[in-house]
Amino acid sequence: MTGTQKTTQIPVIVNMTQIIILVVGIVWIGFSLYMAIGTDPSFAKLGAYRWIMAGMTFTPGLFLLVMWFLLRKRWKTAWFLTVIALGLMTIAIIFDQVGWVDVAVMLGSAIPLVLLIIDRKWYLKTKT
Repeated sequence: MTGTQKTTQIPVIVNMTQIIILVVGIVWIGFSLYMAIGTDPSFAKLGAYRWIMAGMTFTPGLFLLVMWFLLRKRWKTAWFLTVIALGLMTIAIIFDQVGWVDVAVMLGSAIPLVLLIIDRKWYLKTKT
């Protein structure tokens, strides 16, 4: 080998960001299933409304899983969509009752948002 072969190595921070996005997506989907099953008495009492809430929590989880997959492929549009979605998710928490769970959810969307912005050059440059 003459050394002209280029390798695409994923930086550690980029890999960590993608793992956080994957975990957050899985947590949202898990919470959606927990709500839909109705094992918690407070959710079971909601009746049909719990299915609406389950859908509202399943959607961002599924979206984040799709964006995780597309970010790994370095699709530029995925970076923009993920930044917008995580920004909206972070801001939306402000309009909820802010408890420790809300702060954890806010950090779950704010941390990867900041890391995506910091590493934007890696996501937005063309593949070599």
